[in-house]
Amino acid sequence: MRINIGDGFELVGVESAEELLLVPPCANASADHATCTWWEDAERGSKAAASGSATPNPAARASTPAGGKSALAAFLGADEEQAPAFNPFAPEPPTREEALRDAAAAPGQPPKLRLLTRQLPVSGPMGWVLLAKGEPVAYCQAGPLSAFPRAQRLRDRYPDLPDSPPPAIITCISVVPAARGSALGSALVAGVLARLGAAGFAAAEAYPEEPESVADPEHTSAATQRFWGRLGFTVAATGPDGRWPVMRRTLD
Repeated sequence: MRINIGDGFELVGVESAEELLLVPPCANASADHATCTWWEDAERGSKAAASGSATPNPAARASTPAGGKSALAAFLGADEEQAPAFNPFAPEPPTREEALRDAAAAPGQPPKLRLLTRQLPVSGPMGWVLLAKGEPVAYCQAGPLSAFPRAQRLRDRYPDLPDSPPPAIITCISVVPAARGSALGSALVAGVLARLGAAGFAAAEAYPEEPESVADPEHTSAATQRFWGRLGFTVAATGPDGRWPVMRRTLD
C-alpha cells in the first residue's frame, strides 16, 4: 500500500517482501525492525537481529494481479475461460487484503512479514515506512492490542488503565540519523494515527522505554514522553516511581 502525501513524500504500508526491504534501521543499534519479535512474542520475543536469518527475497512472493480471473488471464497472456455457472454455495474469493496476508504466510517468506500482515483484512498494515523522494526516512509499527502480547502483559501492570475500548498500540518509531530534527517522525506518526482512526480505533497507546529525562532520546525505538506529548498523548499511568509512563490519546 502506497499513499502519496505530496511534496515528494509517500506513506508505505508494509504488505510485501519488497516493502519490508524499505524498513530503515532501528534507532536502537542492537535491534532490527525487520526481524524483531519482541512485541509479538511475550515469552521468547527478541529485538535483536535474528542470527542466520535470510535476507527477504522479493522474488519468492506469490502474488495475483488485482481483478480476479480476468486480470490473471490477461497477465499470463492466455484466453479467458468461460465463467462457470453461478453457485450460491461456493466460497467467496479472497479480498485483496486476505490474498496479501496469505501470500505473506507462504513458505520462504520473511517471518516478520507474516507478523506485519496478519491483521491486514481487519485493520490494515502494521508496519509503516515514510519515504522522502523514494528514500526511507522513518518507520513506525502499530496495530491492535491483540497483535502485541507483550503490550498486554505490560498493561496488566497498570490496573488503572481503561480496558474499553481496547487501544491501538504504537510499539516503535525510528528516524534515520540524517533526517532527525526535521519532524518527520512526528509526521509519520500523525499519518499512522489517522489510518488507525479510520480503521475504527478509538484510542492509541505508546510505551516510552526511557524516562522523560533520558540521556540520549535518539537511541530508543519507543521515543520519549515529550515526543508523545507533542502529538497529543497524555500520561494515562506511570510506574511506582513515576517513571515508565503509558501515553494515551483519543482518536477521531
